[in-house]
Amino acid sequence: MKFFQKYHKWVGLVLTIFILMFAVSGVLLNHRRLIAPFDLPRSWLPAHYHYSNWNNGAATGTLRLGDTALLLYGNAGLWLTDTMAARFTPFMEGLPKGTDNRAVRAVVALPSGELFAISPYHLYRLSGEQPRWQVAQTSIPADEACVDLLARADTLYVVTRSAIYRAAAPYTAFLQLPLPAPEDYNPKVSLFRTLWLLHSGELFGLPGRLVVDILGLAFAFLCVTGVILTFVIIPIRRRKRKGLESNGLKNSWNFSLKWHNRLGSVLFVLLMLMVLTGMFLRPPLLIAIARAKVAAIPGTTLSTQDPWYDKLRRLRHDDRLGAWMLSSSEGIYTFTHFGDLPQRKNDTPPVSVMGMNVWTQLPEGQWLIGSFSGIYTWDLASGAVADYLTGQPYTPGKGGRFMFGVMVSGFSADFACGPVVFDYSQGALPVRQGAGFPPMPSAIGKGRISLWNFALELHVGRLYQPFLRGLTVWYIPVGGLLILLVVVSGYIVYRKRFKRKKRKKR
Repeated sequence: MKFFQKYHKWVGLVLTIFILMFAVSGVLLNHRRLIAPFDLPRSWLPAHYHYSNWNNGAATGTLRLGDTALLLYGNAGLWLTDTMAARFTPFMEGLPKGTDNRAVRAVVALPSGELFAISPYHLYRLSGEQPRWQVAQTSIPADEACVDLLARADTLYVVTRSAIYRAAAPYTAFLQLPLPAPEDYNPKVSLFRTLWLLHSGELFGLPGRLVVDILGLAFAFLCVTGVILTFVIIPIRRRKRKGLESNGLKNSWNFSLKWHNRLGSVLFVLLMLMVLTGMFLRPPLLIAIARAKVAAIPGTTLSTQDPWYDKLRRLRHDDRLGAWMLSSSEGIYTFTHFGDLPQRKNDTPPVSVMGMNVWTQLPEGQWLIGSFSGIYTWDLASGAVADYLTGQPYTPGKGGRFMFGVMVSGFSADFACGPVVFDYSQGALPVRQGAGFPPMPSAIGKGRISLWNFALELHVGRLYQPFLRGLTVWYIPVGGLLILLVVVSGYIVYRKRFKRKKRKKR
């Protein structure tokens, strides 16, 4: 009993600030669209979050606008430049405020001269008549996250995480295209995805998210009342020894004790579930469930008849072979026409679980595919895969994030220095031997990070990397275990001490 009491008290006190950070950041993460207009300077964060040499996804791609004019896009927004990268001019007039609203994932140009771009939750358009970006008015559901954009002739394709939409001029009516279940379709869902949605509450839609918000606030309340119970008793005892009244302090202490016990005991199971699910969403515990599949829980958002729900990532078309190619969380599929049965391709380059960041066709006809697992050339017809940087053939089964070395976040073949690979950590890496890439302008280097991304870095512990260093990977599992034991020990103390007192009074 004394062990549990001391553990709950002192370990809980040490973890208080971290639990508060978990609670606050978790609530923010649950409402990305609501907090999208808010951001903060990267200069406030540790050095590895600062923009340097186009790292951290500042640049993910370029679009040619003429013989020498380029439009560079990425997490840093939209910037006009030229093939020499001699000068950069911001090109974001009309975009909503907030880094999350200006983190551009793709830009396309149509024969009419119009430009379209996507951020996580918006489709933007810019016409020559009015050189200002506008949020495009579409029939695409507002809650669908945009992931890719493609233009073929005068037809525009918008890919969300669950559907593909097509529009022709004037690009106001978007038709959802038929996408049948692939021949290898498995109705089971990822255990990782199930735990993720359960942890955030999204498994049960908005009501579930609000319940998780309440749990986060409850965790914060338990921390605050725990601090009050520990430290307010000190002046109460001191005043008692001096014969002084301390009614206000006693009322505060009694209120804290009452609601600390009541809230902790009532929400005990839910609090444990929240901590446990969170522990399995990061390595090393994630490794144990990464490939596991389970049946979708009836009545939840994962229980759907849509075989592509939350699985789509990118769309391309190979004009030589007349084939559509679809990248999903389950792999790459091909088909000739929308409505045809998608066929899974097995001989494909490795792609990180974070998804593709590069998918473009080279002049030779091969496809270039890049992700945090490296960058590779892929011949759709033969299935041949080779490392783009070394030219060595890729051998399946020998890969892994830590073996590839290059965490690809973007690519461009439009600069005078030749092809440039953008590594998330190192930044711009010219492919040609001896080639250099111009330094990043200070105007872009003074970048900002969205409040949502800041909350994510805080929630998973990467923000503490300068202090934890190599131990950062253990922040979630070890921290989660300690918090779990604080919750369990608190419940044991409540049952054995306070619950027993109530029974004696009866």
